Amino acid sequence: MKRPTPEAFAARYGGVRRKRDRTEIDADRFDRGVERGDAGAWGVGALVVDGDRALFVREGETWLLPGGRLEPGESPAAGAAREVHEETGLAVDVTDLGAVAEQTFVREGGDESFEFAFATFIADPVSDPAGVAPGPEVDGVAWLSSVPENTFDRELVVDLFSDRLNAEPEPDGP
Repeated sequence: MKRPTPEAFAARYGGVRRKRDRTEIDADRFDRGVERGDAGAWGVGALVVDGDRALFVREGETWLLPGGRLEPGESPAAGAAREVHEETGLAVDVTDLGAVAEQTFVREGGDESFEFAFATFIADPVSDPAGVAPGPEVDGVAWLSSVPENTFDRELVVDLFSDRLNAEPEPDGP
């Protein structure tokens, strides 16, 4: 199955934030991305909110929303739920798509580049939020009431978190 373009994917949902960046990265990181097959690939993750706090993972000194690479044959929403579970131990219900980001990675000092797309979903916890624990690929996990300064793609995360906190609650029943 051919993966959709970011435009086609975002068109399936209403009100999706879009972002496009071009980032120069060092040769080693660029080569690792090419070797992993990141060129043309999709990443998926989720903003998980419980009350007034969001779930973050930490890699080194950087905070991120839980997420990773979409696996072949996997739906993007299922991939986001899987990634959250692998990185935090939390089961989630994916409810919507929040953003589609397109990233062009350029080899530092050169002309080589590759494209990578990332879909950030919105999700609610299904299992006990108190039971989160870092998976093997992350250094830490935490529920935070504000977005740390050292968060990857901080502006987008702040916007999504703010949107989620200010969303109208759904009515209970008819």
